[in-house]
Amino acid sequence: MLVHSVYFWLKAEICEAKKQAFYEGLLGLSKIPTVSQIYVGTPANTVKRPMIDDSYTFGIVVVFNNIEGHDAYQVHTIHKNFLSEFSSYWDKVLIYDFEC
Repeated sequence: MLVHSVYFWLKAEICEAKKQAFYEGLLGLSKIPTVSQIYVGTPANTVKRPMIDDSYTFGIVVVFNNIEGHDAYQVHTIHKNFLSEFSSYWDKVLIYDFEC
């Protein structure tokens, strides 16, 4: 199993309507056949601690059965269209992948 975690810091000038479109675009990635599970959200309102970074705007966690599924996702048309449409929205993105 491969877990693909992505955190997005959207630009300050991105309006609420564009944030909603971005959120829907993230959810749309679930239509890629190799996606086993997907979770999309915003920072949780947990107790503030020094090691917690809640400065991002959106996070997505995508689970694949294997690395081949991840690799197919990366080149899938839906993923490419998401990047083409929304990559101008963010100032920063961090990706953490791990295998289970």
